[in-house]
Amino acid sequence: MNNYKIGTIVSLALALAAYPSEVLYAKKRPPSSGSAPATSKGDPGGHSALGFAAAKNRDYEKAIAEFTKAIESEPGDTKNYFNRGTAYRGANKLSEAIADFSKAIEIAPQNAAAYIGRGEVLLIQKQLDPALADFDKALQIAPNDANAHRFRGFVFISKSEWDKAIEDYTKVIQRVPEDDGAYERRAFAYRNLKKYKEAIADYTKSISLDPKDPDGYRHRANAHTMAGDTKAAAADLHLLLKIKPDDADAQSRLKALETRSNSSPAAPPPAPAVSAAPPVAPPQAPSPR
Repeated sequence: MNNYKIGTIVSLALALAAYPSEVLYAKKRPPSSGSAPATSKGDPGGHSALGFAAAKNRDYEKAIAEFTKAIESEPGDTKNYFNRGTAYRGANKLSEAIADFSKAIEIAPQNAAAYIGRGEVLLIQKQLDPALADFDKALQIAPNDANAHRFRGFVFISKSEWDKAIEDYTKVIQRVPEDDGAYERRAFAYRNLKKYKEAIADYTKSISLDPKDPDGYRHRANAHTMAGDTKAAAADLHLLLKIKPDDADAQSRLKALETRSNSSPAAPPPAPAVSAAPPVAPPQAPSPR
């Protein structure tokens, strides 16, 4: 389960493969086994295909080098700037990534994927308003793009605009009903609006999609606690500890719930603090796609 990550939805390789025109560049003829790259129509020298292969293996520096050669061969082809920008994003070279996404937009102003890519990098840099502008533009071009809604939803969460976040994540769920992260983020927004019933329902769906992630039970336990259902909260913490027995936070929360329940049943339950923005999990492979 991707706990509120912003650039970690799926692998970089898919980002390079999916393009607004729906052309799958991953299907280019693979490089030959010899020393010279295979050349195909639309990929002089085979450098785009080699860059894709390197990016798929997370060798971002090699991918950058190959996409640079592809740009030299086809300086007017927006896909090469988009792909190199995504590889720069993978290498955490954010300024270079923004420059390439901007160049892709300059060549093809209706390139929704490039706006999403640049917006994601701006979001990582915590430039919320410029990122929001890019996601808005992407959605003007491609109103049903789940990635644009997903990232814009995160911007709204970061700005504590809970209703707008819920609207965007609802659209993500409509397009990608198995996206456990979208349910979890929407639940977080519901929780901040004190709509605990809706939050618990979304956490439950997220858990059903990834039942081995301990954080799903932690989040639902928090929602149960805030709703005043300490019994259900304790049950979730027990489930969490079955998966992760040494989880100190869960142990502490469970002990506090049980102690309070045994000593003073009528007392209000301990409620976790509601933050203005969701916790951010450690980063993994980048890409809006």
